[in-house]
Amino acid sequence: MSEFRECISAAALVHLPFTGCYFSWHNCSDGSRSLWKRLDRVLVNEVWLTQWPLSKYFCALPITSDHSPLILAGYTHNQIKGMFRFDNFLANQPGFHNAVWSIWRHNIHGTQMYAVVKKLKALKPIFRMQRKDMGDLSNNV
Repeated sequence: MSEFRECISAAALVHLPFTGCYFSWHNCSDGSRSLWKRLDRVLVNEVWLTQWPLSKYFCALPITSDHSPLILAGYTHNQIKGMFRFDNFLANQPGFHNAVWSIWRHNIHGTQMYAVVKKLKALKPIFRMQRKDMGDLSNNV
């Protein structure tokens, strides 16, 4: 095993982050003879990480083999789903303060940051609707 580690180090390889199952191999036995190990991994070099900095792999459940399939995903950038957007002119619109207050006064259980995120998510469709009601922003602002 030490020779393998030396080889990985000499080749300047690093383990890629993963999600899914922790163990990637099973001996297909039941009961006390059942054995699970994390044998299969994805190793990459610096060139790979430069090209796909956010890549990772998914370790799925084994189906037809004693090894789990490893599904590689090479991301080049964060895939942000619908960022929160606030346009300053919305604060001058009728009903803006009431809309914000109606959301912000709710007591949300969890950390303070969790509460802020939940409240902003609740405000998002309200702001979107107000922007839509404004129509063509370049002519109406």
